[in-house]
This record gives sequence, structure tokens and C-alpha cells, in this order.
Amino acid sequence: MKLTPYEGVDAYIFGSKQAHINKAIGKAPVVEKDDIMEEIRETRGNITCTYIEKKLADVIIVKEDELQIGDIDIFNDADAVAKLEQTYTAIRNSKRTHVLFAELGLCLGGFTGKKVPEGRIAICFARERLDFYEIYLEM
Repeated sequence: MKLTPYEGVDAYIFGSKQAHINKAIGKAPVVEKDDIMEEIRETRGNITCTYIEKKLADVIIVKEDELQIGDIDIFNDADAVAKLEQTYTAIRNSKRTHVLFAELGLCLGGFTGKKVPEGRIAICFARERLDFYEIYLEM
């Protein structure tokens, strides 16, 4: 899978409606509606899509899936974070569990030595969600 910053991950195009993603990729076996957060989450294997106001806002990839950013394989390259930092500005949270690459619309968890419950996680997000992830970093 390839991340296009603030646009999407492969056929998962930010801003797309749930019906469009289902048509392009197929129906998700798990669909959850979160009335408190006012979100819908679809899970397909290691990928979870978050819809806000009926539009795709986040694509969350967990475990050892595949995510390419340029020539960097995020999950399989041991130096992925260091390589990204050569080109992009990294913002780390105080717990050192997550790192945000605002220029890419990407938040990585569990890649910097400290574990997170999900294992290693890559959160790709739409531009409108940048403020949320800057706050998320310090939660």
C-alpha cells in the first residue's frame, strides 16, 4: 500500500463516502458505529477506516502490513523512522511512543522503542485531522 500525503492510501481516498470505498474495495466484515465520537469504523483485516460526517478521515494500519512512503517500507524497514526524519520533520510525544509527520499526514506508534497496545501502528489521515493528531500525540 502506498500513502499519498493527505490524499489517501491506495484506493482509500480521504473524503470518500463509505459506499464509494465499499464499492472500490468490498464491504468490510466489521462495521462499528460510535455515537459518542460520531464516527463509523470499518475493519478489513489489519486496516481500519474511520468515517466522520460520512467521509473517510483516517486509515489505520496495524501489525506487520505493508505501507510505502516513497521507497521506505514503514513496517519492514528497521530504520523507517530515521529515514523519514532525513526528509520530514518529526514531532515525538513526551512518552516517546508516537511520532507525527505532519507533512505526510502520518502518525506512527510503537516504532520508536516504546511499545503501544496495538503493536506497531500507522495512522494516515486527511488534512482536516492534523489538529486532532497534534492533540492525540500528547494524550
